[in-house]
Amino acid sequence: MMGIDEGKIIIKNKEINDGMNSSEFISVFSSEVNSYVNGDSKRFNFINPQIINGLSLWVKIVFNKEFLRSIELKNADPTLKNSYENWSDNNVELKRKSHDEWLMNQLGQPSETKPGGINYNYTWGEILSFYDPRGGDTGILINYYKQNA
Repeated sequence: MMGIDEGKIIIKNKEINDGMNSSEFISVFSSEVNSYVNGDSKRFNFINPQIINGLSLWVKIVFNKEFLRSIELKNADPTLKNSYENWSDNNVELKRKSHDEWLMNQLGQPSETKPGGINYNYTWGEILSFYDPRGGDTGILINYYKQNA
């Protein structure tokens, strides 16, 4: 099991955690990500889904001033994919539930349950399953409090 409760995920046998800076990340994953830079913010999207603890996930990593700010995970199951032409609220709900179940299997009961998702609070940061009804977006967000900026 990965130490997601410690703010760590493993991709391709390499640990990503809040001790890693964006330069280290790029040296390991440069051929596997698309990068977007906007001032101090650097966003990296993995080109292909990654299997993390048995679930195929889209992974987005965000650094701010070289420091890991957040990791976003989304279920990559193609049957849950939505598009403007073929929108389904049911798919969004199924995807959100898959995120909640995956987190509860990893972490147990959440610190808090809200209408929009579940939260796990830690000293280093938080992990939440979210649903944004306006944008129709759902995912898992790992946020890190530590900012050396």
